[in-house]
Amino acid sequence: MSSDLLKLNKEIVTSERLSSIGSLASRLAHDLRNPLSVIKNSMEIMKLRLNDDMDEKINHQFAMVGRAISRMNHQIEDVLDFVNIAELKLLSTSVITVLESAILSTDIPKTVNVIMPKNSATIVCDPYRLEVVFSNLIKNASQAMDSKGDIKLRIIENKDDVLIEVEDSGSGIKQENMDSIFEPLFTTKQTGTGLGLASCNSIISKHGGTLSVRNNPTVFMIKLLKEPKKSKKGSLVKSQIEKSLLNE
Repeated sequence: MSSDLLKLNKEIVTSERLSSIGSLASRLAHDLRNPLSVIKNSMEIMKLRLNDDMDEKINHQFAMVGRAISRMNHQIEDVLDFVNIAELKLLSTSVITVLESAILSTDIPKTVNVIMPKNSATIVCDPYRLEVVFSNLIKNASQAMDSKGDIKLRIIENKDDVLIEVEDSGSGIKQENMDSIFEPLFTTKQTGTGLGLASCNSIISKHGGTLSVRNNPTVFMIKLLKEPKKSKKGSLVKSQIEKSLLNE
């Protein structure tokens, strides 16, 4: 086979393996959600009952449990976002509205200044899935700056597509990591699943768009068609490989 077909074959094998792993991960994530909700609700009830009797030490311990629950919830969401193969719910949407929702749903330190674009654009997308992408990129930008600095958001409208940029004032991505940051399970952090950027990439790909990055300063770039086209790449790739094998 040609090098292109070998590459396509490798992509399909990788995709099928990730799909198998994803099915198991999805079941585990769903199963973990229920007991985690029980723990969270029980903790809230205990806090209400102990409200008048809580000293600083107990309050600190409750805060630690709360942060641990939030961290686990976030990791479960990362897994589900990555393996979720549900159809997109496409709507005509204002990009600035999705950005605003993402900021409201993201825990951004007060020492981080988010600079919003003054313009907007309308695209056909799944606003909930796109909000997940924006929230992940904004959170990553904040962490890259050690929770102190500026995050600049830009919307650049072209004839057929829209470019959304997320720039941070951090120290940048190490050059040796540039080719790996979108790979599943790759992470440079002490905590996390390593699926955040892979999930973002998956969601954007489902929209028929692209997610890329440039360095110094670090800028993540999302390119989306105003009217996404349905992709049949997977079936086309398989047919190309099968045809090539038959002809050999």
